[in-house]
Formats: sequence, structure tokens, C-alpha cells
Amino acid sequence: MRVRGVDFVGIAVSDMTAARAFYGETLGLKPVGEFGENWAEYDAGNVTLSLILADGQAIRKRLEAGPEAAIGVAIAVPDVAAAVAELRGKGVPVTEDTTEFPPCFMATVQDPSGNWIWLHQRKDGTAG
Repeated sequence: MRVRGVDFVGIAVSDMTAARAFYGETLGLKPVGEFGENWAEYDAGNVTLSLILADGQAIRKRLEAGPEAAIGVAIAVPDVAAAVAELRGKGVPVTEDTTEFPPCFMATVQDPSGNWIWLHQRKDGTAG
């Protein structure tokens, strides 16, 4: 098998209307398609984020297991601290404020279903 890349990342959401508003309006991602009421896709630059309607109880059970069991996605931003301030101003839960690591800065927010979204800024300025 030869892998060419990642075409999309699936994110289980319990409320499609709230998820569409969060990913499309709050995060500002461009919608690229909807396939019925249970699947919506957003352009995240180098990959498509696919929102997939799932059972809310199953999502909550997974999230109760802790951050290690959470399904999350890291979104590259030019300035993590500025992104945290903007999202905090929009009422988005910030679960971990900006932290510096040797190669990057990172913070964590949650979408309406509780999924973790890592805001990620590489120090070398690259993304993807």
C-alpha cells in the first residue's frame, strides 16, 4: 500500500446545527459540501474536516475517559495567543491556554460536542 496523504478527518458531533455554526462561523472555515443531514465538510487548508452526526451519549462517554481518549484535530494558526483571545471572546471554552513547546505554541479549545481542537503555531512558520 502506498499512502498519498490524508484526504479528510472525521469528527463525530452530536448537534449538526451547532457544529456547522462553530466550524463555519466561529472558526471561519469554508464549507465545501453537505451529504444529507448527517455529514458536512469544511476546508481546513491542507485537509477537509468532515462533521459526522453521531450519538451524543457515546461522544460524552468517550470524553469522560479524559483527554487521552478524546478525538481532536490540530488547526494551524498564525498566532495562538491571538486565536485564543478571539475564541474566548466568542464564548468558546478554552481548556488549555497557550503553552510553549520547543517547536511550537499550542492551546486547546472545545467544539459544541466537546471535541478537542488544538490551536497550533509552529515556530518555523510552516503549517500542514
